[in-house]
Amino acid sequence: MNTPIHDFLSSYAAKNPVRCHMPGGKTTPFDITEIEGADSLFESSGIIRESEKNAARLFGAGKTLFSCGGSTLSIQTMLSLAKAYRPEKKRVVASRYCHKSLISSCALLGLVPDWVYPEEYLSCKITPQAVKEKITSDTLCVFAQSIDYYGGESDIGGIARVCREKNVPLLTDNAHGAYLVFTDRHPLGLGSDMTADSAHKTLPCLTGGAYLHINKNAPEIFLREAKSAMSLFGSSSPSYLILDSLDLCGSFIEEEKKRAERVFGEISRLKSTLSELGFTLKKSDLMRVTLDAPSCGYTGTELAEVLRKRGVESEFSDRKYTVLLFSAAQPLEDFEKIVEAAKKIPPKKPFIPENPPIIRPKAAMEPREALFSPAETVPLEKAAGRILADINTPCPPCVPIIMPGEIIDAEVLGALCGYGVESLRVVK
Repeated sequence: MNTPIHDFLSSYAAKNPVRCHMPGGKTTPFDITEIEGADSLFESSGIIRESEKNAARLFGAGKTLFSCGGSTLSIQTMLSLAKAYRPEKKRVVASRYCHKSLISSCALLGLVPDWVYPEEYLSCKITPQAVKEKITSDTLCVFAQSIDYYGGESDIGGIARVCREKNVPLLTDNAHGAYLVFTDRHPLGLGSDMTADSAHKTLPCLTGGAYLHINKNAPEIFLREAKSAMSLFGSSSPSYLILDSLDLCGSFIEEEKKRAERVFGEISRLKSTLSELGFTLKKSDLMRVTLDAPSCGYTGTELAEVLRKRGVESEFSDRKYTVLLFSAAQPLEDFEKIVEAAKKIPPKKPFIPENPPIIRPKAAMEPREALFSPAETVPLEKAAGRILADINTPCPPCVPIIMPGEIIDAEVLGALCGYGVESLRVVK
């Protein structure tokens, strides 16, 4: 497959011209600005447009846009397009345990989430029936996650059928599932109208590289106004290093399917081997191994530290789980290193951890009103009865425990205390 962005950058660097243009750093040849021939991300008509068309073909999209601002920029764009499609509506049916970019985007656009709660903390698994029950005449769109931090998966196909029945667009946060392009389970193919993919999470792409895919059958305004909507939130100085990596990522997708499938197989074998070694695994997607740490006597954070000392750095850990996340381009020798490290972990007495509570705070204000209200920071013990004025979340997983505009009651205080939160920004 041709790589128009990479080819242009290579050609320009080979000429070694006197660079009387931005950026200020002159030591990285591919780090350029919108010079003649380089195209412009939000008005693309040349090499960027050609590369985006290549990506759209690979994913089966009606249109694909590159993002240098991660899936966050793609999510902001999706919600902006949904709002432009039906400006009289403002409510978004969404999985409660979402990335904070959803709630910040809602605040910026004046939208209000109607939460669908899963059965487990940090799970993205919401049922089509639960989504259907939340849709009303004021529903702007449904926002679902395809894969959560633990590797749990939503029934995107079932949710898409509900959305078609109710004539409501489905927007999917597939940040953790860009690798699904190698399968028949990508949200776009399952009926999502728009899908945000973080290429940098599971594909060979620089951090910040992401896609926004728009379905061929999506409302025409989504296809027509996507670039304009993305320019509202994105920097006018996108990174050509990231654009280069997205361009090359397309070549990887087209040419390295067998390699990706081999990685899937290695992850599956790793799961089996770890089970044989006595580890208990939580069911997870193709690209993740999620270890139930208390079953071998550790908290997830402790087990992550033990692995770190043995040369294995995990993606995420909490009180219960340690998550190993892989890439479609993962070096195959890594899997044997993980097995050898796991063999050296001394087992301890298993214990049953306390499950994080699923709290359902009541909203007293809309997110936008709360975030832009006068506020003050108070110690946690003095926050009872107050209204949260911030998006308070650790990263990873970047999932808020309580949302702006919600009341901080005793149950919320208990949950926040359990996560080591010491102070909160609240509405005055």
